[in-house]
Amino acid sequence: MSGPLWVEHRRTCFAYSAGGHKAELDRLTADMVFTDRFDVTYRSGRPPDPRARRTWYLVHPRRRPLRTLVNVLQALWVVLRERPELVISTGADVAVATVVWARLFGARVVFVECAGRVGPSLSGRLVYPFADLFVVQWPEQKLCYPRAVLARGALL
Repeated sequence: MSGPLWVEHRRTCFAYSAGGHKAELDRLTADMVFTDRFDVTYRSGRPPDPRARRTWYLVHPRRRPLRTLVNVLQALWVVLRERPELVISTGADVAVATVVWARLFGARVVFVECAGRVGPSLSGRLVYPFADLFVVQWPEQKLCYPRAVLARGALL
């Protein structure tokens, strides 16, 4: 029996929406162990991931101005409280403010663009300037994100 391929000791934030975004993130990090991980998402009725030490539930913005403002303020509070050193995100909208705030406060950001679409997503376009590593899953996505790295095989 072999161990994990990577053990990460930095305080790590997983920022994601439920469903496919979470599934992509799980697949991406399946062979990794995070010793100090917390999650940022919205309440979806699913139980929190047992691998996360803490789970922060933010308001789901749903492209509504007031909900987006609340999400931005909640994300700032979480980032100031947790002080992540690394953020790994697959989007979507609930994760954007967390990614941006964390980067502005010095965290490294890894963003994986959704495999469910060939063109750019809104969250991807918003996060791209803040990402240290931006991963795409389709060659066509490199046209929209020239600094992106093409994943070898789909993550989903």
